[in-house]
Amino acid sequence: MSRFDVVALVTGVCFACLALAVLGDALVAPLTWGLVKVVVPLVLVVVGVVGLALSRRS
Repeated sequence: MSRFDVVALVTGVCFACLALAVLGDALVAPLTWGLVKVVVPLVLVVVGVVGLALSRRS
């Protein structure tokens, strides 16, 4: 089984989330700071946990 490059994966997921947020802001509805203050920390925690889980050597 091949190993993932965890740093590249986490960075790519963060930039994909940022791109989706900007695209949604431009096409669907404007983002409010209240929504950003709740969603961004949750996404960063989830991405961090996934990165930690993938970086474990088992």
